Amino acid sequence: MQKLTISLFKQLTLLVALIVTSSYLFIGVPNGNTLFLLQIGLGILYLFFSVAEFSTKLAKMNLPFDRFFYLPYDVISHKLIRLGAFAIAGGVLWISSSGLMFLAGLLFIIIIADLLVFILKIVQRVYYMSLFANYVLISLEGEQKIFASQIDSVEYRYDIFYLKLKDKKTVALETDRLAEGQKQIFTEKFVQWALRNQLEFTVEAKAKLQGMLH
Repeated sequence: MQKLTISLFKQLTLLVALIVTSSYLFIGVPNGNTLFLLQIGLGILYLFFSVAEFSTKLAKMNLPFDRFFYLPYDVISHKLIRLGAFAIAGGVLWISSSGLMFLAGLLFIIIIADLLVFILKIVQRVYYMSLFANYVLISLEGEQKIFASQIDSVEYRYDIFYLKLKDKKTVALETDRLAEGQKQIFTEKFVQWALRNQLEFTVEAKAKLQGMLH
């Protein structure tokens, strides 16, 4: 309930900011200076609720003790594309000669909040991989469980495990995106996990991992 309440206040703050900005654009109330101060105040509130929402979620997360911090390139690229699109849109609105420039404030609020929460996720290491008895847990923007029973075979090349699933999909575990001190440990643990679950390695994978396949 607490998380839901914080999330509602967060969205309500953004809605109020949108309403007062729209009011300025259509009827000229409040005036520009007042709107600017309101956006700053509401922006601070939005940032506060964004951090509080993340903190509440983190407190309720059951983080595995044995987890490997994991931040693949696609997560970073998606975040950069999203923030870049908002920044470009905000920049265009800001340099416009019309009252639409005040809409840029809303976009900048979202950008700062999104970036701050992203940094907190990295600091708190909520992007990770973890090995359980019969599945691999990948926690990025969402959680994905890959059960051993779903895996048809395991490929390995360029420091990446490719899990070939029985439904013809492929899941990549990029060990080069792990911390240098965890890369070798994860590789060894994953190989042992795969052996315990009687998974089949490809010929190429067996050749490259022969020192661990025993």
